[in-house]
Amino acid sequence: MSARPDTRSGRSGWFWAALVVIALLVTLVVRWPLAWATRWLPAATHCEAPSGSVWHGRCASLAVGQHALGSVSWQLRPLRLLSGGLAADVDARQLGDVLRGRIELRAGGRIVARDLDARLTLGGGLLGSNEMGLRGTLHARLGQLALSGRVVDDIAGTVTVQDLVQGSGRATALGNYEITFTADAPRRGALRDVGGPLGVTGTLTLTDEPGYVVEGLVAPRADAPEVLVRQISFLGTPDAHGQRPFSVAGTY
Repeated sequence: MSARPDTRSGRSGWFWAALVVIALLVTLVVRWPLAWATRWLPAATHCEAPSGSVWHGRCASLAVGQHALGSVSWQLRPLRLLSGGLAADVDARQLGDVLRGRIELRAGGRIVARDLDARLTLGGGLLGSNEMGLRGTLHARLGQLALSGRVVDDIAGTVTVQDLVQGSGRATALGNYEITFTADAPRRGALRDVGGPLGVTGTLTLTDEPGYVVEGLVAPRADAPEVLVRQISFLGTPDAHGQRPFSVAGTY
């Protein structure tokens, strides 16, 4: 009688070979070098000096279209992929600007940021220049920020602007301000000054254009420069407290 081949050992060999292949594939995916993956980036996206992996990587300089984002590092949250989204803890730095938070990309291009902490330069850096010629330092501490394109759908937290000035050369100092957004009015923030030549109270409302509307009351303080006093006088007759109503609207 001839001996039968040991099929169990054959099956066992294939099983362990399959495990090894799977382990290699998982290792490759988890440690996929970022330098390999940058060749598949969109044409308008440029990552200089990529390091690390796709999951936990860094671009020494990242640009998306005309927007230079500076040095950007991230760590992906893979469990978010199970629900069809993409989430990562992100740290972006450009000169003195810093932006940190968890950024989620959702279906339809919606972006949701959580635990966002940003220290940015008005009139330069990550924010770039603005039509009003405003300069200063912005600090945003937001529990949530939701964007559909450039439209703000939801925002909760506090934004402060310090050493706000307008113009170049002999710029006009405007002071320091704080805007607080709460969950019960997600696109309408309470505005107040926190020191400076102007006493201001009011609201800032974000609109769908995308744009904004700032409304409130303003009064010059005793040390306000003459140029501000003259500008405020055009707003009309002051009330009993020396305040005048104002309204400013714009797009971005």
